[in-house]
Amino acid sequence: MRKQQGVALITVLLVMAIVAVIATNLGTQLQRQVTRTASFEQSEQSYWMWLSGEAVLKEVLQQEIELSDGIVHANQNWAQRAGPFPVQGGQIAAQVNDLRSCFNLNSLAGTEQQGLSLEKRRQQFQQLLVSLEVDAFQAESLAGALIDWLDADSELTQSGAEDPDYEALPHPYQTANGLLFDVSELRMIKGFTAEIVQRIKPFVCVVPGNAELLINVNTLDEDSAVLLVAVTQGKLTLESAKQLIQARPENGYESRETLLQDSLLTGAQDGETGSLDELAVSSEYFLLQAYIQWGSLETTARSVLHVTPGQARVVYRAMGED
Repeated sequence: MRKQQGVALITVLLVMAIVAVIATNLGTQLQRQVTRTASFEQSEQSYWMWLSGEAVLKEVLQQEIELSDGIVHANQNWAQRAGPFPVQGGQIAAQVNDLRSCFNLNSLAGTEQQGLSLEKRRQQFQQLLVSLEVDAFQAESLAGALIDWLDADSELTQSGAEDPDYEALPHPYQTANGLLFDVSELRMIKGFTAEIVQRIKPFVCVVPGNAELLINVNTLDEDSAVLLVAVTQGKLTLESAKQLIQARPENGYESRETLLQDSLLTGAQDGETGSLDELAVSSEYFLLQAYIQWGSLETTARSVLHVTPGQARVVYRAMGED
């Protein structure tokens, strides 16, 4: 009898242990499900806050550009960092940058028919790199590799890199043969190390679907004066470029003609650098960087907006830092 009671007790203990394990597993699964649900809700709320930020920015940009007759300058409301603003359950902050106050990497895309323009862009990009203390030989190689990444053919550009260079890597891939969408894509291109990308990142950008190079002098700060040195291929010194920005009218130059009349630019307009077609006083492309905190979730989101008279649309979206 005692032996049977002992067996029964062991059986009961085993059953209780099994039930405890099952209950623990069910509790863990339930907790995971609750966590997933909460994370989904937070992610969804962050997404809608992001879109709301886009909608507000569209209205602000359209109104301000219309009021200024198309002139875009750094004293307009859109250029002021906004927030953080508290909202129920979290907060949001935003920063907007003019994508014509940086060197558009897509401007190095070209064809044989655009050869002269492409060579000029190459020289301007190399000047930017050299001004940022990149070795001249390395600058030439970086420019060549970027051109080969962007162009549609498989012909090797001077000091460039085409498919065979990438196919020989431990994890092979091919050139994009098309425009960039994000600055982060530079890390795929030969020679663009993390250190190089970090160095040039404050001065370069990608305008999705656009290969123009325009520099809006009205939105440059003194730290970006190196861009003026680049587009003039060194004809304008860094000191003169900073002086030009310092002497800029409070609400920017009212026209391109007024800008080009500045005595500091006179010497930069010659047969070699051309008529400085790259200099502008307006812009159509803007980058929204939104910083969102909702519950325990923190999100960074980016949107590129294209603004024209009567219309503002988003041409690119991405989550996370660029």
